[in-house]
Amino acid sequence: FRIVQELAAKAPFRQCKIMPFLADLEEDPAAAEIDRPALLKAFRAYLQANDLEADWESVSRAENGMLVNALSMMAPYGPAEKQALLEAPDLKTRAETLIAITEMTLAREDDEFGSSLQ
Repeated sequence: FRIVQELAAKAPFRQCKIMPFLADLEEDPAAAEIDRPALLKAFRAYLQANDLEADWESVSRAENGMLVNALSMMAPYGPAEKQALLEAPDLKTRAETLIAITEMTLAREDDEFGSSLQ
């Protein structure tokens, strides 16, 4: 959901008007529009840069929606980046956001350590 307005309340917890993401409960037709090669390229570059490995057989069998959501959950990004992934209105946008965040992280690491990731 997205917070539309925070309500003034005396309760010891936040009260808000929200806009639910009802589409999250439906099969996402945008899953077919995901640029899977770009997603896997960014994922592979991230793993290489951090000396990590993946079970590529499982990755290759995973459906686009499962892959994007799993990578979004497991990615070691900060709260702002995680929030951006959570707030993506559809799977295609979430995948594009994940790719962009990963590429920015790799570029930042490249600047800090002088390596040449591509």
